Amino acid sequence: MTLRPVPARWFEVLIATEDLVKAVETLARTGDVELEVYSETTQKVSMPNLRDRFDNYDKLMRRYHAYWPRQHLRPTDTPGRPEQRLDSALEKLVDWQVDADPLVDQLELLLREQSELVLIQELFHRMPSNELDFSNVASAGPTLSTRLFVLPKDARIEHLPPAVLSIRIVTEKHIFMLVVGKEDVIEAMQRDMVVQKGQAVVLPSWLKGTLSLATEQVTQRLNEIKKESDELYSQLTELEQRHKLNEVLGDIEQLEWFITHVTDLPVSENFAWITGWSSEVSSDRIGEVLQKAEVRAVVHYPPAPVGVSPPMVFNNPWWSKPFELFAKLLGVPSANEFDPSIILSIMVPLIFGYMFGDVGQGFVFFVVGLWLQRKWPMLKLMVGCGLSSMAFGWIFGSVFASEEVIKPLWVSPIHEPLTVLFVPLAGGVLILLLGLLVNGVQQYWQGQLRTWLSIEAAVIAMYLGIIVGIFEPVVALLVPVGIGWYIIGNISLSQENVANTVLHAIGQLLESVFQLIINTISFIRVGAFALAHAGLSLAVIIMANNFDNIVLTAIVLVLGNIVILLLEGLVVSIQTTRLVLFEFFIRFLKGSGRMFNPLTVPKNSDLEQN
Repeated sequence: MTLRPVPARWFEVLIATEDLVKAVETLARTGDVELEVYSETTQKVSMPNLRDRFDNYDKLMRRYHAYWPRQHLRPTDTPGRPEQRLDSALEKLVDWQVDADPLVDQLELLLREQSELVLIQELFHRMPSNELDFSNVASAGPTLSTRLFVLPKDARIEHLPPAVLSIRIVTEKHIFMLVVGKEDVIEAMQRDMVVQKGQAVVLPSWLKGTLSLATEQVTQRLNEIKKESDELYSQLTELEQRHKLNEVLGDIEQLEWFITHVTDLPVSENFAWITGWSSEVSSDRIGEVLQKAEVRAVVHYPPAPVGVSPPMVFNNPWWSKPFELFAKLLGVPSANEFDPSIILSIMVPLIFGYMFGDVGQGFVFFVVGLWLQRKWPMLKLMVGCGLSSMAFGWIFGSVFASEEVIKPLWVSPIHEPLTVLFVPLAGGVLILLLGLLVNGVQQYWQGQLRTWLSIEAAVIAMYLGIIVGIFEPVVALLVPVGIGWYIIGNISLSQENVANTVLHAIGQLLESVFQLIINTISFIRVGAFALAHAGLSLAVIIMANNFDNIVLTAIVLVLGNIVILLLEGLVVSIQTTRLVLFEFFIRFLKGSGRMFNPLTVPKNSDLEQN
């Protein structure tokens, strides 16, 4: 554990070219590796050629993706150069295509027929009369033609040609028009219907008899289609297994991920060179995972190349890692900047809990944080904040908005609002002083301690003189001492004439002290939100007590607490973040380091689970 981030560790891996894809995937699964190409080798992996090969795959995917497995894709463990593995996988995919084409064509014909029969069935269920003889309708011709038009429910049909006979039926989803007329007239109507997003359905020639008999025939044919399509799907599944399509597609998906994330690597006929950064700055994690994956590789951890900027890695205990989020909002601290995560693991829950003090509601935050932290890691913050809310709930005597369950250990915000309002001011002073002192530590790391002692330390003296001098007048003597200290410090560091330096120093000093005072006053908002929370809780209790019915009272209490949890939880979270970023961080954090961006693993495959 250190008080500042550490540079990531440079690594170099010499690897057999045939194991290159597997090695990169293995490193990605660690979540600890960021690749960065650095080599004078001119021979490169031919990425453009690999991408060109994917054109054929894209064409096949557009045509056949509905008949491919999309889950449990698992790439083979067979070593091979990327281009050789891709060519092999595409060849196997084409072999599958040759065998599957007749089945796919037959299946699509059946599915198209099934789709039309379902529409006809929908029409039959809403037809009002059983008198129509479908033997004549389906076999009309050659002069006359019969067509069923299916249009969206919102379609507008203005006029029909006078030379056609029609039946119009409206269902919940469609408008059906069964029309009979001359062939050329029907064809012209079909063109008009297409403009309105209509579909033309030709009634099957095998329809015979009245409506009830035709309905039975359609149902029977749908059952036959289902049996035939199930058999075709079964045959496609057998082909999928015979051609090992899950491995073929797994290889292709893995290689597609590879060329997306690995743009350029030095490579020769037999060896490739992987270089980059590891967030594991002490252990040989890379060598261990490659050895476990049976990848032929030699791992080396030399000093980082000259001129290459390392990404920064936080080095905090597990309990403070969730609070690294705040520093990342402004960037990553550099090697000579203070990592505030440990301090924030105490400060943030205290601020949040003070504004949201309730034992019951804090327990809800705590449980939700424990429950959802794996799915949404950011919610780990709710665990500590929930515990703090529970603690301040005991201090303020509040349980699910009620102050009747327990007695406050300190004060009740409703009864002593001034105390609750002004106590955060003292906390604000401590937080601001801590930020100023942290800046002094940073200046020491950066070799600028003399500058800090000459200028910033004088600001601290003057700030303490103003704040503490209100209560102890003798301490107010620090104000003139701080002014003189600041002016002398600027003169000692400046190369300009004394008059200009003094005027400039006074202006800067006034701005700095005025800003500190404003920042201090802004911490009153912590007490104000504590009072707002207490007031809203009291309103919920008053509304609940207005009902004599215990069920209605319980409903109001539950709904009221939900509103407080959602509404105030959001507002208090925003205010806590604002105080941290704009009152505390502004004193020292610049965020000039480079973010560590680990290589991501492929999606939609079993690679993530291996």
